[in-house]
Amino acid sequence: MNHRKLIKEYCIIHIVCILAILMTAGYLLLQQKKLLSPIPCVFLELTHLYCPGCGGTRAVIALLHGNILQSLRFNPAVFLGIIVILYYEVCAIITIIKNNGRCYYNKYGIPLYVYLVIIVIFAIVRDIILVRYGIDWLA
Repeated sequence: MNHRKLIKEYCIIHIVCILAILMTAGYLLLQQKKLLSPIPCVFLELTHLYCPGCGGTRAVIALLHGNILQSLRFNPAVFLGIIVILYYEVCAIITIIKNNGRCYYNKYGIPLYVYLVIIVIFAIVRDIILVRYGIDWLA
């Protein structure tokens, strides 16, 4: 891959990610100040079961307060997502720095697919525990 094109794509992706993070932080701040109400989960409203993203906001807030275990309990997608992002970041930086035509990250997205499978399995197990035993992890 052309080195200049790789750097351009890397910068564009990061600008978009930074904007998304700033928008999310702004939304959470406005929500915490009671200026915005939380967005309801349509899946939860229709099925009375949690979707794979339910608990994500609480997990982010717990993680920002340094409560890693509580964040994992609310929704492991946040913490695991950070690990997957760090993997791709480090590999992309190595690819750009080495500039030898070799790609140092998994081009087929295997870490991403493993991440998605773990999140879906977590959501299913969490809902089974909720329905079968009445234990609500997000309560």
